[in-house]
Amino acid sequence: MPGLKPTFRLGFWIAASVALAACAGDDNGSSTPVGTTGSQPGTTTTLTGEPSAESESGADDGVDESTDDGTVMGECLLASGGCESENQKCMPWSLLPDRIPDEIRCCALADNPKQENEACTVEEYDGSCRDDCEEGTMCVVDDLDTLSGVCRGFCDPSLAGSACDEDDTCKPFFEAIENAPEVPLCMDKCDPLVQDCIQPGWLCLPDSPTVAGQSGFICTPPGPGTLNGPLTACGLANDCQPGLGCIVADRLPNCDFTTCCTAFCSLSEGDATCEAIDPTLRCVDWMSPDPDWVDVGVCALPK
Repeated sequence: MPGLKPTFRLGFWIAASVALAACAGDDNGSSTPVGTTGSQPGTTTTLTGEPSAESESGADDGVDESTDDGTVMGECLLASGGCESENQKCMPWSLLPDRIPDEIRCCALADNPKQENEACTVEEYDGSCRDDCEEGTMCVVDDLDTLSGVCRGFCDPSLAGSACDEDDTCKPFFEAIENAPEVPLCMDKCDPLVQDCIQPGWLCLPDSPTVAGQSGFICTPPGPGTLNGPLTACGLANDCQPGLGCIVADRLPNCDFTTCCTAFCSLSEGDATCEAIDPTLRCVDWMSPDPDWVDVGVCALPK
């Protein structure tokens, strides 16, 4: 059935929702090649609706050029690098603290950097491209007050294996945001029924914005502020409490917003979890293509 698709924003403000189980949505992936400089002429829209200033592009010959904020521009690839200096690494960069990258550029590499999966911090604001993670990784912020998070590795989703561990998924972020470069990262797989993410407070949420339902699941940081309970609005997928997903309003009762939170459920255990939320709800098959999630459903109105 048609419906809104989930759009993932780094910093993991995961926007929009999923339609359920009946059919796949149209592919709406980014036209920007993986890990390339992705800014287009003009402006990009921030989370506040204000346009961000257009960033200067690097020289045509690929020579690095210093900028006023201390970063260094130049062509590079997130998954494979390409910066001329050993003291730089390839990173997504945002001119403003809107958490959506404007381009990919070479930035300063920290002394004694943290390794993948270690705790990390970001300088100045999330999106500044200056963190203390090693080359080939970036700091995924889960606390905006302290700008702290976890180092996660870049990957190439076009390659089999994608250089991620078998327990990870190569997840492209920003792929549905116009003019934003993709940022593919290795993210932990998880079970939405158990919410078994290793990082404290992280949520187990659908991994695909290009398919209506029928996705796997990855661990992401929660959204800012108080997380919402069942049948309450969710403008962002990680607005919901652990164990809940964000789906379109026409599959839920008494949802007064475009999308609302609802519980993941076990198909083998029947409708009891869903009926406890609302007696009209049933445990509907999520239809994940991954055999690990054949028992995963979501509480929704039957069709």
